[in-house]
Amino acid sequence: MTSIRNGTAPAWGTRSQIGATLQDLKDVRGNRDGIWGNESKPAGTVGDVLDRNPVTAKLSEFVGVGLSTQDEVRELQRFRAQQEASWGQPVTNLDLSELKGGELFAAQKAIALTRLGRTPSDVVDGFVKARGTVDGQHIADRDVFFQRFKPVGTPNGKMVVISPGFQETGRNFHEQIDLLNRRGYDVVVMDHQWAGQTRGGKAGGLDSAQGVARDVAAVTAHAAQLLEKEYGAHAGKELILMGNSMGAGPGVLGALTWNENGQIKLDGPQMPRNIRWRAQAPFLGATPGVINDVLATASRIPMLNKLAAPSAGVPVLTHDPAAAQKVAQGAVAEDVRAQLQAMTAALPGLERILDLIKNGKGPAGEGFMVHGDKDPLADPDGSRRVADWLGPRATLKVIRSNNHVLEQSASEQQHILQGL
Repeated sequence: MTSIRNGTAPAWGTRSQIGATLQDLKDVRGNRDGIWGNESKPAGTVGDVLDRNPVTAKLSEFVGVGLSTQDEVRELQRFRAQQEASWGQPVTNLDLSELKGGELFAAQKAIALTRLGRTPSDVVDGFVKARGTVDGQHIADRDVFFQRFKPVGTPNGKMVVISPGFQETGRNFHEQIDLLNRRGYDVVVMDHQWAGQTRGGKAGGLDSAQGVARDVAAVTAHAAQLLEKEYGAHAGKELILMGNSMGAGPGVLGALTWNENGQIKLDGPQMPRNIRWRAQAPFLGATPGVINDVLATASRIPMLNKLAAPSAGVPVLTHDPAAAQKVAQGAVAEDVRAQLQAMTAALPGLERILDLIKNGKGPAGEGFMVHGDKDPLADPDGSRRVADWLGPRATLKVIRSNNHVLEQSASEQQHILQGL
C-alpha cells in the first residue's frame, strides 16, 4: 500500500476526488443505487439541484473531507486491501504508475467491481496504441485506455465496443455494460482524449472529428483481434460498434464512414469493415438554443476556448434528476474538465462525414439509432437526416425525452440494448 505523507498520498487525485470516492464507498456499503447521500432513504432517491451540478458537487466533496485526507485515504486503502484479499488478486492488471491518479483509480475500481458483483479477472485494463491518419489528416499519437468486461454466464460470441461521449469516460457506462454482460455480450469500453486514462490528449479538449474517429478505429481493430482469439470458432461471432453523443457522431459514424471509404490508415492492425453499429443520442450538430449558441460563439475566442475548466453543467445534458446527479458525481470523481473549443472542433470533420453519408458512401453495416425528441444538446434532426440518407441500412427510434445521457437513466438505457 502507498504510504501517506504530509496529509495525503501520492497518486490520490484531488481532495474532491477523494471525497467523491468515499461517497461511492458509502453507497456500495448501503443501497448500491449509484446515487450519493441517500443511504437512509429508498434507493433511487435523488438530492436537490445542487447535487446535480458538477461545480457545487465538487465543492461539497472538497469541504466534506477533513483538514487532511489521511483518514479518508486510509479507509479507501483498507477497503481495497480487503477486497483484493477476498479476490486473491490485485484490482488491476496494470502497474498503478502507468495510470493518472493510480491509487485513486484502484480504489474506485474496487468499489465499482463490488457494486457490480464482479472480480478483477472479469474486468481487464489496458492501452491501445492509436497511430495513423484519417481523411489524410495527421493526428497526434495517443495511448487509448480501455477496459474489457467479460460476459456473465454463457458468452454469445458477440463483442461490443463502446465509445463514450464528450466529458464522459468508460465508467459512465457501468450500468449498460452490466446489462450487456448479463446477456452474454463481451464489452470493450474506451476512454477518449478528453477525460479518463487515455494518454496523449488534453484535459477537456478535442482535436478533431478525425481524431475521435481514429481512436475509435484503433480500439475497434484491437477488439477484432480479441474477438478472433476468444470466439474464433463461435457460430455467433460478431463485432458491434456502439457510441454515445460525440463518441457516436464523429466517433462511431466517423470511423465507419471513413473506414468504408479507405480513408483510415492505422499503424498496425486495421479496423474491419461492414460492422453493425448502434448510436445513442449521436452528436451531429448542436440543438438550436440560447445556451448552445452562446457556447458555440465562446468556443471561437482565442485563449478562453482552451481553458480546461472543471465540468460546470453546461451545456445542459439532461433534465432527468437522477441522470443529472450521476453525471455530476462522475465528473467530480474523475475530475472531468471541458474546453469550450470542443463545442466546435469536430464540426469541419462532421460536415465531411455527413457529406459522404448523404452521397451514399456511409456505413455499410446495419445500424440503429435512438434519440430523445427534445435532446438539449445533440439535435435529433441530425439523426433523422442520417436515417433518411441510409434508408434500409439504418433504423431510428425517436423517444419522448429531454435527456441527452440516456445511459444514465434507468428508464431509457434499455432502448439501445433493444436495438441489439
